[in-house]
Amino acid sequence: MWFFMILCYVLVAISGIGLIQIGLNHYFDFWITHRITFDLMVSIIFIAAQTLVMFFFVGTGVNVREYLEQHPELGNDLYKKMFAIKRRLYPPTMMVTMLFMATVIIDGVYFIKLYTESKISEWWFHITYFLTLWYYYKATKEQHVSFKGSTKIVLEMTKKERGFSK
Repeated sequence: MWFFMILCYVLVAISGIGLIQIGLNHYFDFWITHRITFDLMVSIIFIAAQTLVMFFFVGTGVNVREYLEQHPELGNDLYKKMFAIKRRLYPPTMMVTMLFMATVIIDGVYFIKLYTESKISEWWFHITYFLTLWYYYKATKEQHVSFKGSTKIVLEMTKKERGFSK
């Protein structure tokens, strides 16, 4: 559990750095390689990070449910708390993923526009990029709160086994 949680934090941080570099590369064109190649590389890391976060909570929810089925004396409240965490976490995480994909696609189409006759306004990139930055902040904040909440649930759930009974 701890390995995947730390891996989520590391990948989300790397994807945030990549998101900032996509914006800087769009505005200042500093990256040596082809812009679309860089966007693709960052998008693989970004989508992997957000997917890993969601699967972490899916797996943790399944583990909590199975543990509570084996220990019915603990009740159902911990599973309801875990479900509430997932309900708050998934919307911003999915939104930032969709906005990021739209941003990368629009950046690529705008870049291709420089060499072809495609019609797309740069304003679409500005809108989606800044919305992505906002939702990245919002999703990362919610992910951190959710990680803390799920850790509390697991610690509360296994309190007796760790020798901290009431």
